[in-house]
Amino acid sequence: MALALPAFAENWPQASGPNLNWQADGPEPPLEWSVVGHENILWRTPLPEGGQSAVTVWGDRAFVTTHRPMDETSDRLEPNLVGYCLDANTGAILWTVDLPGTDPVQTAGIFSDATVFAPIADGGHVWFFNRCGSMGCFDFEGRQVWLREFRPRARHTNRECEPILVGDTILTVEVRNKEAARQLQRHQPVPEGIDPRDVWTYLHAIDKTTGEVRWVETAGTCIHNTPMAGQLPDGRWAIVHGRGGGHGPLEKPYGVSLSLLDSGETLWSREIDGDCSHNSHWNARNVFWFQGMNHLVLDTLTGEIVRTQDVVAKVDFTDSQTGRRETGVSIQAGKRMPLTNQTNLVVGDWHYFLAHDITAIGRVNVVSGKTEYLRVPAQWVAGPQPKKLWERSEALPNDTRNSRGIDIAPDPRAKGTGWGHVSAASPIRVNDHLFFPIMNGTVYVIDTTAETLDEKALVAINDLGPAGETWTLASFSYARGRLWMHTMKEVLCIGKN
Repeated sequence: MALALPAFAENWPQASGPNLNWQADGPEPPLEWSVVGHENILWRTPLPEGGQSAVTVWGDRAFVTTHRPMDETSDRLEPNLVGYCLDANTGAILWTVDLPGTDPVQTAGIFSDATVFAPIADGGHVWFFNRCGSMGCFDFEGRQVWLREFRPRARHTNRECEPILVGDTILTVEVRNKEAARQLQRHQPVPEGIDPRDVWTYLHAIDKTTGEVRWVETAGTCIHNTPMAGQLPDGRWAIVHGRGGGHGPLEKPYGVSLSLLDSGETLWSREIDGDCSHNSHWNARNVFWFQGMNHLVLDTLTGEIVRTQDVVAKVDFTDSQTGRRETGVSIQAGKRMPLTNQTNLVVGDWHYFLAHDITAIGRVNVVSGKTEYLRVPAQWVAGPQPKKLWERSEALPNDTRNSRGIDIAPDPRAKGTGWGHVSAASPIRVNDHLFFPIMNGTVYVIDTTAETLDEKALVAINDLGPAGETWTLASFSYARGRLWMHTMKEVLCIGKN
C-alpha cells in the first residue's frame, strides 16, 4: 500500500490531489486572473456537453468527464458519459472514450450528476467513472484495458465518495446488493423482504489492474459523506468515513468510522447524530467532524471526542464590505449545519469552510476553538466595470446552458449562487493560499498565513467566466504552477502569461 508523496505537485492524479487531502506545494500559480478579461488564461477548450468532474492532470495529459451530448428534446436523464483526454499544454482534444450507464440521474444537479467523479491517472493508465453504473481503465492512448459495469443505488442523488487511488487499490462507494437496490425508490423506505444492510452503501476496494472487488467494508458509508484516506502513526493506511444526513440515510448508526485499507476492517466507530455532508479530514493525531453547529475533534486512534466547539456563538466576524470587525458575537450561520456541503479543508491548526446561510468564509482553530468569519460578496461580476454583489438576492441567476446553448439543468435550484444547500466543490490549498470556487463561477483566494481572517486575508476574487453564464461544481486541479477548471461549457487552464 506504499504511496510516494511528492514534495512538489508535478501531477494532480485524482480529485484530492497528490497528497489525498486537496493540498499541494509547488511553483506559485496566479492568484489573480480573469476569464472575462483574458488575464492569465493559457487556454480554453469548449466541450459539447456539460459535466461536473474536476480535471485530472498527469504530465502533458489532462482528463475530464462529461455527459454524452444531448439535444433540445432530451429528458435530461442521460446515463451515458464521455471521457476526454486533452493536451494539458494546449487544450487540444486528443481522444475520447464512452462510459455506459444504466440508471440515469438528472444532469447538472446541485448535489451531483453522473459526471461528478474526477478521473484517476497514474502515468500509464487512466480510470474514468460513471455514477450511473460503470468504471473503466484505459491506457494513455485511449485503448480499453477493462470495463466494469454495475447497478448503482438510485435512492439518493448526492456527491458521494470521490474515487481514491492508494497503491494499486481504487476505493469507491457502492451499494452491496446491486440487484436488490433496483427495487428502491428515491427517498422512500426499503421495501419489505429486503434486508436494509444489503442496500446500504459501503466502501469497495477495487483492484486497479483488473477491476475485481478485493473487499467491502461492513460499517457502511453514507453517500452524503466524502471519505478521506491517510496514514496512521504506525504507517498503516486507513480511511475515515461517515453516516448521516438528509432524507434518512439507511446506513446506521449515524457517526464516523476509521477503517484499514488493506482489509476494510473497521478499527472504531463513534456514534454522532447529525449530518455528515462534509469532507472527512484527519491526520495521525485527530479526526475533524461537524455535528449541527458544533465542530468536533476526535482522537484518531480511539475515536474519542477530545474537543467540542460551538462555531456560531462567541465568534469574531469581519465584514469585508465595510471593514467592520466584531468580536465575541453570535451569528446565524446555518439552519441545519454551519457549512456549505463539502467546502471544508484543514490547513495547519485551522479548519476552513464556506458558511451555509450567510456569504462568509469561516475557520475554526482545532486547538483553541477560536472561530472567525469573513463576509464576502455573493458574486463577482467581471468586466470593464467590475462589481461585487453582496446579497444572494442580488446575484445574477445562471442560465445553465452548455456550450451549444442548450439548458441542461431541469432543477431550478441550479440557477442559484452555490452557497448553502448544495454539494459544492471542495477548495484546494496550493502553498499558502486556498482557492474556493462556487457554483456561479466566483472564486475566492484566501491567505492561510493570515493571523486574522479579515479583509486583508482575502487576497483576490476572480471569475471563471461571465456572471450569469458560468456554472461549475468542480474543484480546482493544480500542477507545475498552473490551475485547471471544468465549467459547464469548457475546460480552462490558468497560468501566468
